[in-house]
Amino acid sequence: MKRRAELILAGLLTLFSCPSKGDELQLPLPKLKLNGGISATAFRESRTDRGTESSLKIEDLVLELSGSGNAGGFDVAVGTLLLPTVLESSQKENRGNFGLGNENDRFGLLWGYAKVKPSEKLEIDAGVLTTNVGYELPESYRNFNVTYGLVWNGQPFIYRGVRATYTVNRSLQVYGEYDRGEELNGNPKDHAFGVGAGGTLGVFYYTANYFDYGNYKNLVDISLSTECRDIKLGINGDYQWLDKESKKAGYGVALYAVPELGKFSLPVRLEYVKDRNNSGIYGFNGKGTYSVTVTPTYRLSDHAAIRTELSYVKSNYSKAFNGKSSKEILSFQISYAF
Repeated sequence: MKRRAELILAGLLTLFSCPSKGDELQLPLPKLKLNGGISATAFRESRTDRGTESSLKIEDLVLELSGSGNAGGFDVAVGTLLLPTVLESSQKENRGNFGLGNENDRFGLLWGYAKVKPSEKLEIDAGVLTTNVGYELPESYRNFNVTYGLVWNGQPFIYRGVRATYTVNRSLQVYGEYDRGEELNGNPKDHAFGVGAGGTLGVFYYTANYFDYGNYKNLVDISLSTECRDIKLGINGDYQWLDKESKKAGYGVALYAVPELGKFSLPVRLEYVKDRNNSGIYGFNGKGTYSVTVTPTYRLSDHAAIRTELSYVKSNYSKAFNGKSSKEILSFQISYAF
């Protein structure tokens, strides 16, 4: 017993003693990174029921702190996200602190999760996650366009869950996840799971995902991107079907092209979505709908940009927009990110 106590005492003295000259005391502290941004956007939106409406909104206000080390890390973001789409700019506002399910322009937790690395190639994330599905990111100032598209509108976004990611090699990662909560489809008991892969293949970056909303619908999502000289190119395609009636389905395709010339760029997004057998997945009563979004952008510096945008949506459903088959949104945004 005495010998055991002496060994414990010797170990404690070694742990807390000052390092001798030439030695370094190594502490397992994560490497911290702070980033974020803010954007303000003016919208002018056509509305057949009330003519044209204008508004000025803070579209993004995000502060993100992340840390990483050999054993794991964390990623936490607070702020507010307006998330305007080509269907609704600001009259139908999305969730401010999206991850907690609060409505409108509230400031709070956006996402936050812990990372654990059982091995060099395996990482497990748990908490409020951002989705792997789709092409567009949570913060608008990190996207090519001011508004979010028709295809994005039918995808998962931020939700509670656990995700395991395995790095096969430098060109391939695979993952699986289980999710739960009202962010999935409005009910606290909703659950989902997803599997997928992502990586590089020559000059292309790709992702392929399957996402299963429990007792609701299934989604297969594929994205592909590359860069050809001064033009960034991307495509994102979805196919979805309902659990109870697989014939009730829908599909959507979004094409992205971003020509760049110095500090000026001209992002263009072309989309087409269609519900089959009145599935209601995209909300157009079984009719095909397309959108065109053009966003001239000028980068003031490495951190600041100004851009204007015109989005046009046309549906084969004649009453898609309060008795009209089309609508337009004109936007002007100034943003700063770090």
